[in-house]
Amino acid sequence: MPLPQIIGLLRETLGLDVASVGVSLIERAVKGRINANDLRDISQYAELLQRSQPELQSLYEAVIIPETFFFRYPESFVALRQIVGEQFLGTQKLRTLSVPCSTGEEPYSIAMTLLDAGLSLENFQIDAIDVSAHLLDVARIGLFGSNSFRGSDLRFRNRYFHKTDTGFRLCDRVRQCVNFERGNVLQEPFRFGSGPYDFIFCRNLLIYFYPQAQNQTLESLRQLLTADGLLFVGSAEAGLLTQHSFSSAKKMPMAFAFRKNAIVDFHALPNKQPKVWSPSRAYGTKGYPKPDLLIHKKAKDETVKHRKGRTPDLGFAEQLADKGQLGEAAEICEVSLREHGPSARAFHLLGLIRDCAGDQHQASEFYHKALYLEPDRYDALIHLALLKDKSGDSVAAKALKNRARRVLERTK
Repeated sequence: MPLPQIIGLLRETLGLDVASVGVSLIERAVKGRINANDLRDISQYAELLQRSQPELQSLYEAVIIPETFFFRYPESFVALRQIVGEQFLGTQKLRTLSVPCSTGEEPYSIAMTLLDAGLSLENFQIDAIDVSAHLLDVARIGLFGSNSFRGSDLRFRNRYFHKTDTGFRLCDRVRQCVNFERGNVLQEPFRFGSGPYDFIFCRNLLIYFYPQAQNQTLESLRQLLTADGLLFVGSAEAGLLTQHSFSSAKKMPMAFAFRKNAIVDFHALPNKQPKVWSPSRAYGTKGYPKPDLLIHKKAKDETVKHRKGRTPDLGFAEQLADKGQLGEAAEICEVSLREHGPSARAFHLLGLIRDCAGDQHQASEFYHKALYLEPDRYDALIHLALLKDKSGDSVAAKALKNRARRVLERTK
């Protein structure tokens, strides 16, 4: 059966969890490559893949989902600029990694942030890596369409881009800040010997990987991160980091920034077993976990105090979720819904929490509830579109992205 063999090859070499993108996406990609190579059937194509590395690379290009735009998760760039201003101005050279970098919007956003923070080109280095040669070619050109600019604050576009007949061209000053290179995060060793990075951006990659590939990737990134460096991930990946000896950075709400913890050999500590919280444990059939099942007592105490107040604070719930305290955040949302009725903000946060737990069905339900109350809620539209992409429903995903794009256009 050739298709399972091809899926197994993508799993082995690309780390792809087929459930994250849907079998239909892979089937369409394979069919397109069969036609491109003028082959008769999938069996011939499976044989070609076994002997042709260039064709395997072409298949990678066909299954990758390049969803990106400038200053995505703006809180992370606010946090980056804050730390640079406090710790790096006039000191050692700052090193940053963006993986996967896609068409360049993320590493270029990093570059603009560092320039705005007052760093000169000699004071920082940005490495940007992706498995797709095609996406890297697009990134190096530095010409972007309107879809790359989705935020409400586009002042950076006036400073660093100039309008052309075919789009917005990035200025050379920013383009020369980034070193682009093709690479696979699952290759051994990944970027070994390149030196540690102060900041690593690896956002919305782990959600497409199966567990073993997630573990391998996080271990590679751990080794590449300085002792006090920061790893930025996507909102749906925050819960995963807390299970892999990373802790959320303090005083950076919604930045999804994590520091690596010291590795402790618990087997060397007799009669002391660590309490481990995981989404599968916390989100069972019996509902959300009780606070005493979670590992951070301080956050638990804050939640208990907060529960006694009259008005559940969804902002506080978002901060807890950013710290990886998803159970407590969910509890506050539930209290808010019970005491104050339906809330798009609460439903959206519950959707993100269920995303972290791997429950795509219930996450989708919460996003739909948020959109029922606020049809123009941009973040809910985007997160639901990503879920549709992962499930293989590209038609619904495209419709949702178009809705989100129209919302931004109305706010300009």
